[in-house]
Amino acid sequence: MDIPIRIPAAFRVIAHRGSSAYAPENTWPAFELARAMGITEIETDTQLTTDGVVVLCHDIGLERYGHGTQRIEEMASDESLALDMGSWYSPYRFAGTPMMTLPQLLADFSDDFTFHIELKGRAAGLAAAVHAAVVRAGVLAQSIFTSFSYQQLVHMRAVCPEGRLGWLVSGLDRGVFGRAADLELFQLCPKADAIASGDVATARSVVAEVRVWGVSGTPQEVRALVRRALACGCDGMTINWPDWVTR
Repeated sequence: MDIPIRIPAAFRVIAHRGSSAYAPENTWPAFELARAMGITEIETDTQLTTDGVVVLCHDIGLERYGHGTQRIEEMASDESLALDMGSWYSPYRFAGTPMMTLPQLLADFSDDFTFHIELKGRAAGLAAAVHAAVVRAGVLAQSIFTSFSYQQLVHMRAVCPEGRLGWLVSGLDRGVFGRAADLELFQLCPKADAIASGDVATARSVVAEVRVWGVSGTPQEVRALVRRALACGCDGMTINWPDWVTR
């Protein structure tokens, strides 16, 4: 067996939605397991409820979690925080696990992690609400704000000129580099199966770091993607199995 895979000391191993291969994503058990594994960086997804609370949930709709056609951004916080976010993963081990808020995550783990906070939702006020929660928790220096939405990053730059921002993209090209420079991004985050060493080197003339997402598939495919990221000179990755790598 060829795991764990040895990685450089500076390479960012980011537990994707917590250690989400072993516990329901974006919940307290997944983040606590990452901490127990000795992982020092986590990624999470943020959305805004109708009453302005930042909650942690990846999907815009709740079908995958067993809650029908409801959508987080159309619900009040008391409704969303009452949802069972564990039974879809394992009714035996995680039934009744609630949704978390961003302030709760930051309060419980502020001494443990660098936080890669994805602006997943579409609400115009999301960036400002996330920034406010991070500032209140005193963890701005250990936070990186990411999004697939360039417009959400524009919103974040407006409220947080000094913030470290990362753009999640399908691949790296000249257009991406130009827009990254315009917004003075800290990271570019391409899909793991779309990177090449030359593109990574070019990206570093624009941003400080290149880290990948989409490290998924069969065990063999996951290991191959980890090695590809290392071979291309990337600075880190999000991964559901953070224990598959070691320093």
